[in-house]
Amino acid sequence: MPLPPCTIVGGVKSGACPAESDQVSGSAAGRFVFGGNVIVTTNPTDPLCSTWDKDTDIWSPSPCFARVSTASVVGCATIDLQDGKRFRELPCAQALYRNPQGLGSLFTARRPNGSTGYDGRVACGDTPDFNTFIYGGPFTKTETIWSSRAASALPCEVSFTGPRRPDGLYGPTWVKLRVEIGVAQTGGNSSAGSSASAELYVPIDGDLRDYVDVDVTATATMQNADWDNGKLSAIYRATLSNRGGGTVDNVELAVQFPPQLRLESISDTRCIPGTTASSRGGSVQCPGLSLGSGSFSTIEFAVRVVNATDLDSLQNGQLSEQQTDLRSVQFQVRAANDIDTSNNEAIALLDLPFRSGSYAATVSAMDVLTPYFNYETDIRSGGCNQYKDDIFNRLEAIRAAHPEVFANLSYGGITSGQYSAGGLAAGHVGVVVYPKGTNYRQTGIIINGTPFPSPLNLVSMIGASDRIIPLNFATSVDGLYLRTKASDFPGAPPGRPQEEATGGADATYGFEGRYAYNSAEFGGASAAPAPAAVSCPFAPDAVMVTTESPVEVILTNSRGQRVVTGNGLIVTQELDGGINSLGFRHMDGSYGWTLGLPLDTYNVQLRGTGTGPYRLTLTTFAADGTRSDVVTSGSTTPGQIDQYTLTAPAVVTPPPPTPTTPDEPTASNGGGSFDVLSLASMLGLLALRLGRRSSRRRRFADIDERKGTGR
Repeated sequence: MPLPPCTIVGGVKSGACPAESDQVSGSAAGRFVFGGNVIVTTNPTDPLCSTWDKDTDIWSPSPCFARVSTASVVGCATIDLQDGKRFRELPCAQALYRNPQGLGSLFTARRPNGSTGYDGRVACGDTPDFNTFIYGGPFTKTETIWSSRAASALPCEVSFTGPRRPDGLYGPTWVKLRVEIGVAQTGGNSSAGSSASAELYVPIDGDLRDYVDVDVTATATMQNADWDNGKLSAIYRATLSNRGGGTVDNVELAVQFPPQLRLESISDTRCIPGTTASSRGGSVQCPGLSLGSGSFSTIEFAVRVVNATDLDSLQNGQLSEQQTDLRSVQFQVRAANDIDTSNNEAIALLDLPFRSGSYAATVSAMDVLTPYFNYETDIRSGGCNQYKDDIFNRLEAIRAAHPEVFANLSYGGITSGQYSAGGLAAGHVGVVVYPKGTNYRQTGIIINGTPFPSPLNLVSMIGASDRIIPLNFATSVDGLYLRTKASDFPGAPPGRPQEEATGGADATYGFEGRYAYNSAEFGGASAAPAPAAVSCPFAPDAVMVTTESPVEVILTNSRGQRVVTGNGLIVTQELDGGINSLGFRHMDGSYGWTLGLPLDTYNVQLRGTGTGPYRLTLTTFAADGTRSDVVTSGSTTPGQIDQYTLTAPAVVTPPPPTPTTPDEPTASNGGGSFDVLSLASMLGLLALRLGRRSSRRRRFADIDERKGTGR
């Protein structure tokens, strides 16, 4: 706990307000401990005095310092933890000991390291004789003149010589010291100069008087990093200390693990896991602990790392654990009447020894999949995550039949970072494939399918070949999966992409758990059930609305249900089924949208958010999937409302729905915000791709496709 700053209100000082001077300051290194010492140094602002002509009262130089006093202890200062953390100054005997009577002197001062002055003196400081000698000492004895003696007078060794270790601290405590010099100047008519002093605080160690003050520190150490077999183990250690003055009982340690880890064992049998041994993440409670005064206790937690990439990203702030907002393993100690809770929490970061890798190396490594996985699908409609499930299940079947294919590869379900199992919001999903032991954010390729045309087309490979992808490509129409570089996958940074938060086959395994070697350890655990699929629109049984700058969209279907955008988010989604949505951020900060909607007739309102041109594209599909676009250009101003109608063919109007709630920003079906270039820039890039293959892989930063589904 630091010293409170000095404040002055109405002329009254409060806090730590040591005396200050323009002529001198003091400094010290370290802190006082029982039987130890601290070197306190006097630091004059002016140079030392060389000569004084007593008759003319001329000092050279002027001003200068003409003496150094011994560093002295003024008193002690403390932050009283039992008195609202009030800062106060009091005699050191009272501040340091429960019984301050008859203690005598607690500090001594002498020259450092047993050194002596020119005349054998051991006391700190020095005063030359300028009244007798012009140089402060006999010129014939060089060691006596002030210019030779002054430097050795500045440091002072102050020792704490109390009878025992302090046992009565009120809280964090400091010793207040004073340094002093004599400042001489021409015309001052004094051989020793006028006094100038300054004060400083030096911390002192000791035990609190009958206080409860427990703290916790934590470390993490990798025990085994067998990337080839997916066996990554580590030890997390929590050290509990009693900084108070007596024994503390009923201390409790609470530990929270992120889902990237699986708890294996605990060194203390009093600790009770809040989840089963096969679960990932979860909590542990360690009640009934006792700590004697000044003692400590260490508890070890052995874990398996089941997703090294996401753990690394969690630790460096790229991801946030949505349910608990963890940054790693978190430790919290609790004790009744603890006077200082600022030291009750700690986190431990694990150093993960990733192998090196690259995107190009992954492309080459995935060639082994070609004989078994053709990147084609017959799926044309269904749940929005059906493509991901199809890809994942096919890879699982390949691994079971041909384990050699995955000798050097790992894989797992991935999301853009906004996935909510069983909830309303969902980002784009796929299956990431990457070389074992590498960080998949840097090396991974995500196999994924798109139900609607997507800007992912501009940064992905199509199927098993390096084909050019048309702008209107969609897996639901063309039957081919995309291969997208992990760094180009949808999702607003820094949280893209990441393992699916809950549900699915990876709920138990994780990525580093999905190896044949681990089947006995992980195979017996049942995976969390997948949430129910939500119906989403697929062409041709759908319509599409696309906007560009600076407008927000209010869509209302024939039943009065609305979809409303706002600042890159879907703020209202009232349609019965899911939607497919893609928001893209323009250079001016406004957002454009591509919205895939269930087949219906829609009133389309465009609400201006700025001044400038906009473009609206209304798309319908024929029975064979052929799209028909109606493009309208206009201009808008803030608050301006323009109305259009999108009429879908062969629409049967269902009965009206139950009334819904007003607009409110939520993580609703299909909501999202994305940073990409404008559609015009996309089209320009597409033309460039026809000429240069490499440019087709140019990264469109932070594309984020969100689908309103819970799986």
